[in-house]
Amino acid sequence: MWNNYLFLVVIIPLIVALVNLVVPKLIKKVLTFAGVLLTLIFSIKAFVAGSLSFSILNTQVLHTDSLSNFILLFVNILSLIILIYSLKNVDKKFESKYFLLFPLVVSFANGAVISANIIAFICFWGLSGLMLYLFGLLKGEVSTESSNKSFIIIGGSDVLLIIGIAIIAIKQLMLNGSGIMGISFANIFSLNLFDIHLTLSSGLSYVAFFCILLAAFAKAGAFPMHTWVPDYAKDAPIESVALIPAAMDKLLGIYLLARIMMGLFTIPFFIRGIVMILGAFTLITAVMMALVQHNGRKLLGYHAVSQVGYMVLGISTGNPIGIIGGLFHMVNNAIYKSSLFLSFGSVEKQTGTADLDDMGGLARKMPWTFLAALIGALSISGIPPLNGFFSKWMVYQGILETASRHGTIWQIIINTCLVLAVFGSALTLASFIKFIHAIFLSKLPKKYDDVKEVPFVNWFANNLLTLLCVIFGVLAFAVPVKIFILPILPAGTLLEDILLGFYSTKVIMFLFAISIILGAVIYLIFKKVRFDEVYVGTKPTTEANRVTGVDFYNEIKEMSPFRQIYKMAEKKYFDIYKWFEDFSFGFGEIFHKLHTGLLHTYAMWMLAGLVIVTLILVNAL
Repeated sequence: MWNNYLFLVVIIPLIVALVNLVVPKLIKKVLTFAGVLLTLIFSIKAFVAGSLSFSILNTQVLHTDSLSNFILLFVNILSLIILIYSLKNVDKKFESKYFLLFPLVVSFANGAVISANIIAFICFWGLSGLMLYLFGLLKGEVSTESSNKSFIIIGGSDVLLIIGIAIIAIKQLMLNGSGIMGISFANIFSLNLFDIHLTLSSGLSYVAFFCILLAAFAKAGAFPMHTWVPDYAKDAPIESVALIPAAMDKLLGIYLLARIMMGLFTIPFFIRGIVMILGAFTLITAVMMALVQHNGRKLLGYHAVSQVGYMVLGISTGNPIGIIGGLFHMVNNAIYKSSLFLSFGSVEKQTGTADLDDMGGLARKMPWTFLAALIGALSISGIPPLNGFFSKWMVYQGILETASRHGTIWQIIINTCLVLAVFGSALTLASFIKFIHAIFLSKLPKKYDDVKEVPFVNWFANNLLTLLCVIFGVLAFAVPVKIFILPILPAGTLLEDILLGFYSTKVIMFLFAISIILGAVIYLIFKKVRFDEVYVGTKPTTEANRVTGVDFYNEIKEMSPFRQIYKMAEKKYFDIYKWFEDFSFGFGEIFHKLHTGLLHTYAMWMLAGLVIVTLILVNAL
């Protein structure tokens, strides 16, 4: 047991969390770092070893294949980097609780990824959702509402997950020869999640599929289960946001999506088409909302939703190039999105605000944070040769490949998804021009004259993520695709046989080098630059009426095609949480009016209920 890597990646951080209950704060940090580092080492060993298993009472509980090994590795890589950042940045008010919860997140995320047993999977999945809620509560009343919202949406989706898995478990046992009367908890407990393969051929199988799909969407943050992400990003501790919605939940949600699209079910194309449409809708609506945000956290939160659309699009194509692109984009997004949240967290800590209108000119004050934010912004916007470009490029090719194999109607629908994906990438770039300019490149307010760069630990950890963005872009074929993702596809799949078009990192790097050299030459020749005040109505602007990096984008909300939509979004007309809240209160109000407190009214309801039950029993007999 103690020499099994799968057991160790779950139990080590769990033991660390238990010990952290009784040790001082400094020891908590040391133990958490040691535990997460050790867990990463064992996850690397598990990845190298390939397929591993761990059993209890002759029942396989934990198991890995190429997909789970891939996710497990990056869960622990990202956990360690974010932990390094957290060692110096976490608010002292809840620092002790933070380092108590951190190893639990790692343990439960690892458990969910490598659980072969369906009961173990449900338990670890649910516990990881609980960690999201507890992390959100660390700031007290400030984040209570958004934490409750995330808990209800994630918790509700967990119920759907249980329903879906219960249906497929019963159907699988019946296919294996167990009659409905012979199904027991012991039989269900013995089912291996990796061995279940069901065809979508009945109403119940469709119910199971969509229940599990919505659970994956809720975890990853895809439409219509996405609305908790921006609110959580706005209110929760920034380190918690970087760790869970930006990294862990993206990996877990897309892991489950990949499982159901590639193994659990045999899916007809029209269902894949529906999922592709949901992916395209997710990315375009979320990026439109991000474009008009003034709060930096909410802007990043909406982009955390938008990027899920590319993953959903890629994986739902069902072809090798699209699946590789979707999984690659999942990892890329976890890397640069965590980096962007940490960059903004550094800025927020030094300035004391999350309002983009109130920032500006911080590039000279915080150069290392600026570098990380810039690379992250270029990566998420799909600028070559960084990692975000390559994974998006593969998703686009996957969409084109899928469109080419179907009739005219589906070609129109799928190519529309492609156009929305490309347009969404352009809007992402526009949004991050706003983000970078508003924070780092506009005029520095005088109140930030004394701002300094964050401590070494913070910017070092953040720039480790930046380095991954560069490596996974420049060496996309050689490292992430070939080593981590290609083995997930069926044996014999060759990347060279499925890639379309031309992409060479060497050529792109050469062109970038030429551009930089040319720019440097032009600067050296014409380097006389005059700095002057900004004038409004022939008078220099004041701090109160200065032009910020977000003013231009206000016009988008007033454009006639979008004005009404943005107003409806602000009133939460598209928020599934608001839908159920209104439904629950409305339903409760009906019962409140029916319960008048009068005895004869209750007697009438009892009589009506007795009649209904009697009719049901008579029909049943």
